[in-house]
Amino acid sequence: EMIEMQKGKSFGKLQKHQPTAIMSEASTKDESKTVIKGRNVSGRSWKKRNQKRASSLIKTSFNGQTKTWEQRQQEKLARKEMIEMQKELQEERRQAKITKKERRLENERRRAENEFKSAQRFTKQLNINKLPSTMKAMSKKQLRQIKKTRLNSKTGVVEYVPAYTK
Repeated sequence: EMIEMQKGKSFGKLQKHQPTAIMSEASTKDESKTVIKGRNVSGRSWKKRNQKRASSLIKTSFNGQTKTWEQRQQEKLARKEMIEMQKELQEERRQAKITKKERRLENERRRAENEFKSAQRFTKQLNINKLPSTMKAMSKKQLRQIKKTRLNSKTGVVEYVPAYTK
């Protein structure tokens, strides 16, 4: 049934007008039964169609057609290659992370060794009798370089640490 809708003058309400062409009742009943699959009979487009049952699924030309054996094998091969590429990339990232960590640890070890050597040299140069006057003559940066010896409780190794650490 064709109904023309026009805006009314009062508060924007919709008003129904008489149909322009009168149709027979039989033709309208046939049209209501043959509704396009995927559209609601009521015309309410926001209502979702329940697609839990296989019979109510909306079939399109894409998802309804079956694929040939070769197509399925090609897709399977493509998926396999993609998974292999992903694994290779993950392995590369993991290796890069490991090498970066090793390099960082090596740098930290070398830095600690160099600090230890410099602290040893510095303590040999200091004259204990003239220590107060030497300390007063030092700059802030030189004072920061002063280290004290401490026995590491975990490793049992003597190490030089900054003077004010606990």
